[in-house]
Amino acid sequence: MVQKILSYGMFSKSCPERLFYTQEHPDICFPNYPNYTIIENLISHRAIVLINIKTMPPYLFKSEVIRLLEVEKHPTYRLIIDIIWSTGALVSEVLALTPMSFIEENNRFEVTLKTLNQRPGRPSKASLNRISKRKVPIHDSILQDRILSYLEAGHFKKKQHIFPMARQTINRHIKSLVEKVGGAPFSISSYTFRHSFAIHLLLHGLPQKYIRQLLGQSDIKSTEIYTNVFPINYEHFLEGVDFH
Repeated sequence: MVQKILSYGMFSKSCPERLFYTQEHPDICFPNYPNYTIIENLISHRAIVLINIKTMPPYLFKSEVIRLLEVEKHPTYRLIIDIIWSTGALVSEVLALTPMSFIEENNRFEVTLKTLNQRPGRPSKASLNRISKRKVPIHDSILQDRILSYLEAGHFKKKQHIFPMARQTINRHIKSLVEKVGGAPFSISSYTFRHSFAIHLLLHGLPQKYIRQLLGQSDIKSTEIYTNVFPINYEHFLEGVDFH
């Protein structure tokens, strides 16, 4: 594996050029970025983005997330990471999931995510009534099976939280997992998979408005930040667009 030393910012230490020693990335043609059919170009640009744009959160690409999922052998933590990556959920929303959060009907499988600003103490009835809810479809049949198998094996009550742990516990486990596969030049937490979900959709041409709805973001600026994943060269956007 080629080692690359970057002498500035958060990339100051020696680290693998490809995170987690992933295999060669296949050529991927993103509808929203036709010129960048090879993922390595976007990976190289990421180092520049994370150094120069302080508001840009760390993010991973699909092959990197898949590598982490492959290495993760604990079924509960694997499922938590997979749900965040596949739905863009906040870790607090995942920890609030119950068996009733998942709906399977009419050949549809979706999860209801509930967002509640956490404060010390038990939430009041008024705050519970103000909980923001959104439904996110899960089309991946493998993830559907894992969720259903986990619920079946756990014998949970309808309103019982299926992941009885703290967010700090999850983030500590993710940190250990990243170290296990070789480390990374930037900090990776549960939020990294949420941001990676958004960027994965953006690269595949989904409108920012729809991505914002899936993430439950109220401010469009929170979604626009993800467009920094693209190198600053706008000419490619007009390639292949016919006017006559």
